[in-house]
Amino acid sequence: MLDRPAMVGSLAKDVVRNYLAPGELAAVFDDLGTPEVASYLRENKFPSWMRTRHGDFGEIVTGAHYRLVERWCVPILKVRYKQTGNQAVQGTDVLAFRFRQQPPIVAVVEVKTRTARDKQVGPEAHESLEAVLTRLDESFAFAMARCLERGHGFLARRLGALIREPDDRTIERHMVFVHDAAAWKEDVVDLLAERVTEPTELTVVKIDELRSFILEIYAAAESAPSQGAKDQGASA
Repeated sequence: MLDRPAMVGSLAKDVVRNYLAPGELAAVFDDLGTPEVASYLRENKFPSWMRTRHGDFGEIVTGAHYRLVERWCVPILKVRYKQTGNQAVQGTDVLAFRFRQQPPIVAVVEVKTRTARDKQVGPEAHESLEAVLTRLDESFAFAMARCLERGHGFLARRLGALIREPDDRTIERHMVFVHDAAAWKEDVVDLLAERVTEPTELTVVKIDELRSFILEIYAAAESAPSQGAKDQGASA
């Protein structure tokens, strides 16, 4: 358990790490002066549209949950590959793997972030998940290419095998709702259950005053980005 300042600092570093490639700031700046770097992040990396920023935050929190809590292999940080700050990267929101299992297990994760009550979030998540499952190999190929770029040959070969041998893999359906705690109602699950016909794991991350919390995290990310930029972790 972390106190609030430590939690905000930890999430801020993860936000920076998700958007920036290792060495990216050093390629732009001679030093890591906070005002210049904060401006770079605002103008070139972080979404200016709040809806997009909320969606990115949900994916970042979900990726951290699967890596750090559930101990899945999450080989890429998807938001790092956005063409522009307000544009989403196509494909599966989060791909997570258990390569040591035979056959390998793939968690295909659909993420929805809501700062206000939305009864349709479940049906929307279901439709989105169904859509990405029909084109899953495209997401595998995208992840494989990113791993090759980072020199992660072992992960790239494992991903290639999943494309080459589609019968030798177990696909799990996952949903994560990152939701304002006060706006959450259990009837969302009831509505979702009316649509879902296959086993699906649902995780709900409830955060108090989510809208303002996201603003706080991004502000913290802008004010202290250098530590996150130096992170040379295993994720691509």
